[in-house]
Amino acid sequence: MKLEILLATNNQGKAARYRKLAKEIDERISLYMPNDLNMVPEEVKEDGTLEENAKKKAEAYLGKTKMPILANDAGFEVEGMGLVKNPKRIALDRDENSLTKEKIYDKVLHYWKNVAKSYGGEVDAAWVDAFSLVLPDGSSYTVGARREIILTDKNFGKSHIQFPIRALYISKATDKPAVDHTNKEELIEILPIKEALENIFKKVKNSI
Repeated sequence: MKLEILLATNNQGKAARYRKLAKEIDERISLYMPNDLNMVPEEVKEDGTLEENAKKKAEAYLGKTKMPILANDAGFEVEGMGLVKNPKRIALDRDENSLTKEKIYDKVLHYWKNVAKSYGGEVDAAWVDAFSLVLPDGSSYTVGARREIILTDKNFGKSHIQFPIRALYISKATDKPAVDHTNKEELIEILPIKEALENIFKKVKNSI
């Protein structure tokens, strides 16, 4: 049975990653962004925990589609610094809408490189994700994922323009810089996300 799910994001980088993982899990799963369905993107105030923000993002589309809705919120945790809910925004000195994607990339890279430098060149860190699934009847399910890394002040190469910090870190799961990963190694790094999505998709199947 084909499963169609709405992603509560128009972030092309995130969508590409989740679609790739969805096909790894079950080829019958199709993920759509609001733009794919000519839906007006919904903006929510992200003032809660990662779990609360993810749920709010998904619930913003409730009643506007008959599909289950999947949303994500992610933070960047650095030892001694705590959880930064928006590692991109903290690096910018002005509204991101006034900057090109390339300028945002450069500013984020510069900021987090300097953070690592302040720790002597490298520091333990982690990506922390929360995923929220909201079903058409309004019921919801939330699951988390955590990926341990080493943030460094070294630029290992060019990363995806929407994931600039990848250029600076070594994955603890592979012991390699993220930008040097083969496809197989990338799947090892993001295994916690794959496992979270497997739980989400299982919930969708059980609801049908």
